[in-house]
Amino acid sequence: MEHQATHALPSGKIGVSLGTGLFLITFLLAWWGNAHRLDEVLVHKSDQWGYYQYLPALIGTHEWLELPYATQLEHGRTLSIFSSGVAWLQAPFFGTACLAASLTGAAVDGYSMPFVLAQFVAAAFYLALGCVLLMHALRRSVPLVSAIMVALLIAGATNLHFYAVYDTGMSHVYAFFLIASLVYFTVRMQEAPRGSWLIGLLACAGLLVLVRQLNAIALLFPLLYGSNVRNALLQRVGWVKQFPLATAVGVLLAMVHWMPQVMYWKHVTGQWFVFTYGKKGEGFDWLHPHLLDVLASHQNGWFVYTPLMLVVMGVLLWHAWKGTPNARLILTIWTLVWYTYASWWCWWLGGSFGHRGFIEYYALLALPLAWGVNHLFQRPRWVQEVAWVGMALLVFVNMRMSRIYQWPWEGQDWTWAKLAENYLRALLG
Repeated sequence: MEHQATHALPSGKIGVSLGTGLFLITFLLAWWGNAHRLDEVLVHKSDQWGYYQYLPALIGTHEWLELPYATQLEHGRTLSIFSSGVAWLQAPFFGTACLAASLTGAAVDGYSMPFVLAQFVAAAFYLALGCVLLMHALRRSVPLVSAIMVALLIAGATNLHFYAVYDTGMSHVYAFFLIASLVYFTVRMQEAPRGSWLIGLLACAGLLVLVRQLNAIALLFPLLYGSNVRNALLQRVGWVKQFPLATAVGVLLAMVHWMPQVMYWKHVTGQWFVFTYGKKGEGFDWLHPHLLDVLASHQNGWFVYTPLMLVVMGVLLWHAWKGTPNARLILTIWTLVWYTYASWWCWWLGGSFGHRGFIEYYALLALPLAWGVNHLFQRPRWVQEVAWVGMALLVFVNMRMSRIYQWPWEGQDWTWAKLAENYLRALLG
């Protein structure tokens, strides 16, 4: 995303068209793909319910201190191990669903049909907006057509698609949007510092960490992007000095998002900040990480289920070796995330389609993907045509695999042979 001479930027109509198309396609696919289980979308006993349950508590369906999907503590109280960041992002759509339910006579309980549709709308909205923000950030360093191709590939050829269409209540599409927002605001601050960009940057940073505390690693991007460490930090200090009011507003918004969460933790556990998974006895084995398994195992291996990222990582490693600006920063962030997930007791992140730990970081990996796509446009026409066919095939197979996925594609009974059988089924229909 370095500043380079580019063609005159087009109007925002291209972004609106791209966003509208992605939103409509994703929403309709979610409605169609979940038609057989609409009654369990919001109450399925999985992480999705854990993130969502804060919202029905707002209207009295649940008690705050007796949430339905929570862990029993020794002193008798229950604790939700899921923080409320996703609920904050879903809240506007939840409020609209409350109004729709009251007008149509549906139950205003957080679980009737208007609320199911609201979750589909929310996931489609944040996928589309995240992709549009990435397009606008990328088009400042690569041609617009390359930026558009990147947005479409991330939306269609990665397992982000699965979590925007089938598991719409999981945190990943929401965190993807927030990291895409960080990328956009950071690029805009580099381009022409403005108080409004800084407010958005700080508010999104706070909300991103609230969604999942591991996402704090992604904050290295807005902190260090664009220069060496010393100059980048001096520049950030300069932003704070230049926009003190905007800094205060952004920090205040982040605190507003966090306040209900820390008050909940304090009331339930007596602590202001809690590693909630530790209350279940879950943790990390830092000395024995499953580094290769995370990437190449048939049990949700990242490259196995999202092969596009094998190419992206190759491009990133090449540019990091060459010293391309920001390549080493992105590689460092990805490596920290990789090692952390590889050290987690459940390194394959059970009950998922592919390794979902990297999904939100596609917003950062969009840059090396853009480098690769832009380089492809400079190759001979026949090379481009072969590559476009390959990309179209990746999108098709990814969508088919997402459609036929049935839990559990993991465990002792899940083998390379069964994985190959499902890939063949996806490819041949």
